[in-house]
Amino acid sequence: MTTWIGADFHFGHTNIMKFCPEARARFRNDVDYMNEEMVAEWNRVVWPDDTVYMLGDVAFLSAEKATEIMRRLNGRKILVEGNHDHKLVKNPDFCACFEEIHKYLEIVYFKHKIVLSHYPFLEWNGMHRGALHFFGHVHGGQLGVNQYRCRDVGMDATGSILIKLDDAVASVANNEIKSHTH
Repeated sequence: MTTWIGADFHFGHTNIMKFCPEARARFRNDVDYMNEEMVAEWNRVVWPDDTVYMLGDVAFLSAEKATEIMRRLNGRKILVEGNHDHKLVKNPDFCACFEEIHKYLEIVYFKHKIVLSHYPFLEWNGMHRGALHFFGHVHGGQLGVNQYRCRDVGMDATGSILIKLDDAVASVANNEIKSHTH
């Protein structure tokens, strides 16, 4: 079993290809092609018993169509809501695609405390004690926090629909611990 993490999938969102042209160029400005390629990429790496933390902005689609796509994706999915998910999470069929749904989540993963949110935080719980923070929302935009133990795990920042949580942890675990501002 592998644990994966990602954010800002934007299934069905035509304009995301204009907003993030470098990361989405491979989709040829065709939203249907993008959706199918993203499903295929996901299912090439994620097995049915894998766990996937999805940090928001799942789809710009009706709940019916978003549910159809979620049902096609392998893995045990845990959603941390993003700003574009508020209508979708009102639909029981969509919600049934996830083992859990949160607005904010803290986990312990191999002795690392990790704060998961759709949004980047300037300060997060336990940061001054080495806690890690993973987020999306900014689509790879620079926040001036790269030296600290936090990272944008969205597909427009990583270039992949998902990354292994082990790799995300390894990429920031030795970074500077951000001090508490009181």
